[in-house]
Amino acid sequence: MKRHRFLAAVHSVMTGEEEHLATFYLMNTTVNRNGWGVSDKALEEAMPTILRKPIGCGPGYRIDAHYPEPMDLGRFVTSDKPDGYGLGTAEITDATAWERLTTGEWGPISVVILSYRDTCSKCGEDLTHSEDPFSHECIADQEAYLLVESFVFERVDFIDTPAVPQAGFINVAQAQTQVPLELCARLYESQSKQDPAQGPGAQEGSNPEEEERKTQLSEELQQRVTELEQQLEDEKKVRETADERVSELEAKQHAEIVESVLEARATAGMVTDIDAERERFTGYPEDALQQMKADAVKAAKTQAKTEPKAKYAGASDELKTAIEDTRQRLFGRRNT
Repeated sequence: MKRHRFLAAVHSVMTGEEEHLATFYLMNTTVNRNGWGVSDKALEEAMPTILRKPIGCGPGYRIDAHYPEPMDLGRFVTSDKPDGYGLGTAEITDATAWERLTTGEWGPISVVILSYRDTCSKCGEDLTHSEDPFSHECIADQEAYLLVESFVFERVDFIDTPAVPQAGFINVAQAQTQVPLELCARLYESQSKQDPAQGPGAQEGSNPEEEERKTQLSEELQQRVTELEQQLEDEKKVRETADERVSELEAKQHAEIVESVLEARATAGMVTDIDAERERFTGYPEDALQQMKADAVKAAKTQAKTEPKAKYAGASDELKTAIEDTRQRLFGRRNT
């Protein structure tokens, strides 16, 4: 396997009430300035492998290069491939990293991949096991590039100097605006067809049709970003609703266990102040309550063998009535 790095930039930052989520533009299917690119099929198949992979930086929050043992600042939780490029959303768990990201101090990222199959984009020769694939004749003559046809994501690191010419257009910290990243993918595609001597973006802004096309792409990507943000918000609401329902059920189950313990203790003649005990037992864990119930049941059986039942009948009847009244109030039913 070979490692390849592709410098990208921050796509958007979405702040949640409980989760710090940031969506990043990872890579596209056009050749990058390092002389390699990935096929659309390879990117499609690789996108799920970004899930649970780390996003990090160098020790001491350094972002000047990749490091063998980077700091773990979070993990990717979702991925998407809209059209020729990949997006990944990470939950940032490091407070310092989140602050630097949201204030704009950080933004560009570098994706590290593990390649399983490399070929020449022109002649198709398999260069996977080549010690120096960039010395291949087609690539050395700048007639082709190294095409990665199978890979997985290994990690993503924050970086200070992106290799992508368009990265400056997406600097959220300086511009305080979002620049459409689909446009970056298209610019790469158009630049790959130009004379390299002209330089990336040399003719940008000189063609009215191109400007109109950029505007259209901007609107399309903004719509896509809005849809993704809404999807994340909807999923968050579903999780919150489910969590609330689970909490309600757990509280109801715990209350029923408390009432069953009180009933068992009342039968055994162990209750003097039912309201006080109910309030106290509400904070007990379930295993402790179950043990108390078992002890009360055992005590009641012992008393039944050694003492007349009538001795505790009056108190037990009153307590049981109080328990049943509470059960009716809490759960809408009585056992007797």
